[in-house]
Amino acid sequence: MNQKINSETERYSGAYGGITLNSFSERKASKEAEFFLPYLSPQMELLDCGCGPGTITVDLAKIVAPGEVIGIDIEDSQFIIGQKKARAENVTNIKFKLANIYQLPFADNSFDAVFAHAVIYHLKYPHQALKELYSLLKPGGVLGIRDAAHDSNIFTPSIPILKTAWDILSRVVEVNGGNPFFGKYQRKILQEVGFVNVKASASFDYVGTPEATKKAGEFWADLILQNQVIDVVIKQNLATKEEVEAMSIAFLEWGKHPDAFFARARCEAVGWKE
Repeated sequence: MNQKINSETERYSGAYGGITLNSFSERKASKEAEFFLPYLSPQMELLDCGCGPGTITVDLAKIVAPGEVIGIDIEDSQFIIGQKKARAENVTNIKFKLANIYQLPFADNSFDAVFAHAVIYHLKYPHQALKELYSLLKPGGVLGIRDAAHDSNIFTPSIPILKTAWDILSRVVEVNGGNPFFGKYQRKILQEVGFVNVKASASFDYVGTPEATKKAGEFWADLILQNQVIDVVIKQNLATKEEVEAMSIAFLEWGKHPDAFFARARCEAVGWKE
């Protein structure tokens, strides 16, 4: 039986299965963690927070081997993806663990590096979570985070219903306690928590080929129909169920359009513990 941590303070705005899981399983350290890789080296002990299916985690484990890597998440049903990838690629210095980012089951000063991709902006209490990660780092340890900036969306064709749909998905994150515009504030918050020599950067997630836009359209069409999204949309009077269904169809149609393109900035920050 899958274990789950029931948190009264957090509600994830995404999904854990189906198309979302398939999409997240395609993530790689060479892209999603590119900004962080220059600071990693063999023998490091590394924690990957909110690791999801763990494909990035496996890549990180290869880089810091023989150092141990632990991937944690509040939903353990996804771990099977990373576990299979690790076995297939003969990666043995990796573990996955069910854990809550606010109360991690590790001693202070345990890790040389901590990574969190697309995690912090979903949280109600980012300062609290980052303080927990700070405490787990050894002196001189390094943290890398990457988060979305939803106000950076670039897309074409310009279809009004899709602008509304993306605005609604951002609003769902806010209602659930997150900040879809958090990325731009990373440097400020890391410094407030106590990290030093904080460096900020940015890169884009984008789709611009027929295959990629089709997949992206299917991803958003599925996401906006997820119960945890529709429940918030209806309760907050953001749209009717019929309007949401129309948005889902519009995403699918957009994904098939020959001119379709979408890009969104991902802000990145690296900081050190003194």
